[in-house]
Amino acid sequence: MEPIVRLTEMYGAEAGTGGNVPYYSGSIPFTASQQDYDVKQWAIDQGITGSIEIKKVFYQSSPAITRYYDPYVGTGFGSQNMFDSFGFGGMSPAINFLMMPLNFALAAIQAIELNDQIRRSNYSFEVRDNKIKIFPIPTTGSGNLWFEYIERNERIEGSITDSPNQVSNVSNTPYNNPTYNQINSVGRQWIFEYTLALAKEMLGYVRGKYGTIPIPNADVTLNQSDLLTAATAEKLALIERLRNYFDETSRKALLERRAQEAEFKQTELKQVPYTIYIG
Repeated sequence: MEPIVRLTEMYGAEAGTGGNVPYYSGSIPFTASQQDYDVKQWAIDQGITGSIEIKKVFYQSSPAITRYYDPYVGTGFGSQNMFDSFGFGGMSPAINFLMMPLNFALAAIQAIELNDQIRRSNYSFEVRDNKIKIFPIPTTGSGNLWFEYIERNERIEGSITDSPNQVSNVSNTPYNNPTYNQINSVGRQWIFEYTLALAKEMLGYVRGKYGTIPIPNADVTLNQSDLLTAATAEKLALIERLRNYFDETSRKALLERRAQEAEFKQTELKQVPYTIYIG
């Protein structure tokens, strides 16, 4: 599960909902009549080594709900001016005597946002290659442009592709010599049988050195070919059995088996009568 968890952490880091990559905040002071701001140069000035990536820019207009008024208040009764005089003009008084559905309020908020985008110089920004362009062009040099960023080196270090345990080919597979005391009974039985096959093979080669052995009044023919044939067949069968065992216990096979078990459970549960509740 570790590679899957690390993969989900990487997605969480990209979505800004967690993960294993820290987020940093920075700010650039506004300059009058300057629309483009180079964040790369800002990183160099801050002494940040490596490249950075902008994740979020805190530069947007006030929410539309702060400019939303209930219909009854904005019909000329003077309630809106009264709220402005007390400093509550940016809040919705919500004193309409008719409860409007939520889709009405959502449509009004969307209308306010579209009005700001089309009829007014709306506050927005554009990020290209870590260069931020803000709209509209600042007229004064007061205030800062705040943003969140990550250092790309830290994302690479926390990624799966840069993991020291990554296996890309046979050369970097972390194979170690197994400890015999830690091998279970199934593995030991396989070792016993393979050792017996090797012993048969070695005995066959030894007996093949002399085809016959003279004895009094006769010759004894040794069974070299029988031993070699049996040893070769047993070795191939054992290797094939081990390969099939690994295939059956692989991650893919286990996931397929779990999926089949879940499907069979659902089929079995469908045979159970549903409880009828009478209220």
